[in-house]
Amino acid sequence: MNTKPLLRALLLLAGLLCGTAARAQSCGVSATALAFGNYTSPGGARADSSAAVLVTCTPQYLLLACKSSYTLSLSVGDHASGAQRQMAAGAGRLAYGLFSDSLRQQPWGDGGASGPTTGGTISTSLLNLVCLPGSKSHTLYGRIPANQSVPAGSYSDSVVLTVTY
Repeated sequence: MNTKPLLRALLLLAGLLCGTAARAQSCGVSATALAFGNYTSPGGARADSSAAVLVTCTPQYLLLACKSSYTLSLSVGDHASGAQRQMAAGAGRLAYGLFSDSLRQQPWGDGGASGPTTGGTISTSLLNLVCLPGSKSHTLYGRIPANQSVPAGSYSDSVVLTVTY
């Protein structure tokens, strides 16, 4: 009986099983629109809203180490004044904030003046042997502070959501 091919196959399998941790081969991100609805001005009450963010990653290695770590960052938007995000309608500006927690105390930004990034890890495996694509949900919380005086209009802003892995 010739055992060399079987031994080589077992050594190759052992090498794959003892390999380094999985890195994401690819990750993608999608989000629903964040819509605040109507804001009464002058002196309106604060307005809160939220949006769903979904990160999907496919691990690079297919055995055992089934974790993909990532970071999510948000740009300051098209109409920001410094680190303060603002929506615009013509010359009118309406300040708002984006947060990673439901209490709206942890700003979600680009890692700089607009606030820290947020992140996570996706762990997936089939019988602890084969890595599978996986996803993780996040919620983006928004708030328009109370008592702003702005002209009537349809206010909007565009913020870029980036996944780094």
